[in-house]
Amino acid sequence: MKKISLITILLFTSVFSKDISPVISIRYDQINDEVMVTDAIGLKFGLGNDRFTGYDTDGTDHRLYVGWKFGKIGFGHDGTDPEYTIGANYNILDNIGLDLDFIMGDNNENNLRLGLNINFP
Repeated sequence: MKKISLITILLFTSVFSKDISPVISIRYDQINDEVMVTDAIGLKFGLGNDRFTGYDTDGTDHRLYVGWKFGKIGFGHDGTDPEYTIGANYNILDNIGLDLDFIMGDNNENNLRLGLNINFP
């Protein structure tokens, strides 16, 4: 299912403007406890002036987010409960970046996530 979604995203981004880019992420969830590694795919929409919005999912965890050059706020669902994220961004290269998110929700035991993001221009 993820392969079909990724192919569809890549096809749509080649049709639309360059302000839309697909994103693949490797997430290290619960870095303050036993680390769980997941992958996620999504779309990122550039809004200009280092501002952006987007959507990402790993199959069960879905999130809409807005952000700017150094930070990101997200609203989503972890499969059972709503969750909210606030985090910081750091661009390593033009298309590779790191995110550190603090996750708030009903299950608030393990709430730090580190993500390595690859953006396709």
